[in-house]
Amino acid sequence: MIQLSETAAEKIKVLISEQSLADIGGLRVYASSGCCSNRSFGMALEAEPHPEDNVFLSQGVRVLVDPSSYSQLEGANIGYKHNETSEGFTIEKAQGHSQCKCGGNCNC
Repeated sequence: MIQLSETAAEKIKVLISEQSLADIGGLRVYASSGCCSNRSFGMALEAEPHPEDNVFLSQGVRVLVDPSSYSQLEGANIGYKHNETSEGFTIEKAQGHSQCKCGGNCNC
């Protein structure tokens, strides 16, 4: 499961409302293709889930994740940080939960 912090959920709810996506839309969370340390994660608002998506609620936000990304994002936490120099969402994946398919040899 992917968890949203309370602050991140509140910010996302505002964005979903502004784009009128509250009926069936939600927050798409995804992993880019890449290997181990080169892998990155992203988010976008989406009007509706795809049939194969994992769909669940976190802090009242509908989260949409494709099966391939879900295996890489399971256990991740989405937060929202705001300080004097920057503001934005963060996706943090707990260490030790990644299934490296290259066996630690990141030349794949």
